[in-house]
Amino acid sequence: MYLQILTPILLLLMSLNAFGANQTASDRGGKWSDLETTFEQHAKENGMPGMAAAVVKEGQIVWSYTRGYSEANNEIPVSLDTPFWIASVTKPFVGLTYLLLEHEGKVALSEKAHKTPNFQSLCTWLASTEIPFAKGMTCSREITIEHILKHQTNAVPGTTFMYNPILYSRLSRHLEHKLGEGVDAVEGRHNRLGQLIESYILTPAGMNKTMASMWDPAKAGVLQQIADGFRVNANGERQKLPQPEKHIAGGAGVVSTINDLVKFERHVMLGTLLPDEVTNKLSAWPAFEDGSAAPYGYGWYFEKYQQETLMWHSGWDPEHGYSAMYLRIPDRKLTLIVLANTESLYWANSLTKAEIVKSPLARAFLEEAVAANAGMSKITHCKAC
Repeated sequence: MYLQILTPILLLLMSLNAFGANQTASDRGGKWSDLETTFEQHAKENGMPGMAAAVVKEGQIVWSYTRGYSEANNEIPVSLDTPFWIASVTKPFVGLTYLLLEHEGKVALSEKAHKTPNFQSLCTWLASTEIPFAKGMTCSREITIEHILKHQTNAVPGTTFMYNPILYSRLSRHLEHKLGEGVDAVEGRHNRLGQLIESYILTPAGMNKTMASMWDPAKAGVLQQIADGFRVNANGERQKLPQPEKHIAGGAGVVSTINDLVKFERHVMLGTLLPDEVTNKLSAWPAFEDGSAAPYGYGWYFEKYQQETLMWHSGWDPEHGYSAMYLRIPDRKLTLIVLANTESLYWANSLTKAEIVKSPLARAFLEEAVAANAGMSKITHCKAC
């Protein structure tokens, strides 16, 4: 009799545990209940193993959310200090590093990319493929480092936007060629790009649980704690996936936590660590060479939501089971940061536009933060955004 009563309960508890029932939320202002509901629904619908998120106002967490576990045995709960592979959210770190190097006169963003050994052959190969990022590529010898940092490399350089993470990932080779030990030394070690991100950004910001590459011996403890990545099928069954490559290429490579990314927002994006010239260039709406508005610059998408400027980047790595989102409303000093150990934050963002408003989680955040009851009809976009 007792067994008949307990069995359904035990099965329910086992099911909840398998889908990450370990869930905590903190809402210090009592203003984010709808956002929390959206996150919980999204996590359940996608069978997400683990997720962590925070809303940051003027550099301080005003809402946080954690759910699930960081490994397959459901023994280690996800927390705001759980390290995740952040995939393409690495690009803002790379873009900022280049701006700092330019500010110090160590690199020129006007340098032609073909001067990096093997760049032209890689570009020619990519252009010959059917890889979506290669659409319209001509491999012009006029492509500069700045074009790569703005994803303006396809077609006539500087005239169109086409997200091209493959060329962006050649930036580690460029820096190894210019400032390191040569392009052949970029893999299998904590390369020059990783070292520069550490010295320029991570150390000054106190981001002690962030790795600029997984080869960094000084932060081996972070690697030991990294959340496992998973693939979740239609039945909710989880498959643990292999870890990504350890070196930082440029398009991806950083491992971080919610709390450390909050430090990045507080000390770097809002703080005083950057020279004014760099801050101004980083926050200015990017442009094409004819002066018209472009949707991307130095590691950040730019987009308009009603009258608000948005700066953001997402990360998606289905092969290793990670996704991420970093969404800023600069004028309000308000930011949403989300990390997950499955690809479920992905929303099929266009390769030629900035459309974070199509993400259900970003949309919920924006509605609660900005739109109130104004609806979505006032969304505007710049050319090619």
